[in-house]
Amino acid sequence: MAFVTTFRSPKGNVSRAYNIDFSVGAAADNQPVDVMLVQALMRILYYEIGDPFSPPPGDSGIEVDGLFGPVTMRHIADLQRKIKAGGFAVRLDGVLDPFRAQGQLSTLAKVRYVLEILNDTCFDHCRRRNMPAYKELPSRTDIPTELRGALNQPERSTARKYQR
Repeated sequence: MAFVTTFRSPKGNVSRAYNIDFSVGAAADNQPVDVMLVQALMRILYYEIGDPFSPPPGDSGIEVDGLFGPVTMRHIADLQRKIKAGGFAVRLDGVLDPFRAQGQLSTLAKVRYVLEILNDTCFDHCRRRNMPAYKELPSRTDIPTELRGALNQPERSTARKYQR
């Protein structure tokens, strides 16, 4: 289930980050609340922040409904391609895995976690534009109550064992 964790910058600044318990994507577990979180972050990135983040071709929105389907898959694949084109070492596998710890590479592939980069990007762009979209995600009434409930639980550490 989706949850809130804490990021600390090298300067000691603290910010919240949103993580999942199980992978979301092609041939993944796709637990509904985890899928909702991915969809909500994609909606912030592509449709609220927007420029320079254009949606995948042919898509005009993403529903935060917890159902993994072709629209969510296109957004994940598009995000992975854009992150890789930006110079990050990531896998183009259509899957978003939970990140273990801020800045930690994946155990097997030794690449950055796309979900961590998505959090960083949403946080940074919302902060610079003075947009509350990312920071206020747990209290937004335009996301399902199941996701709000999960994100309003006490913060958890990312340093636990996850399954894919």
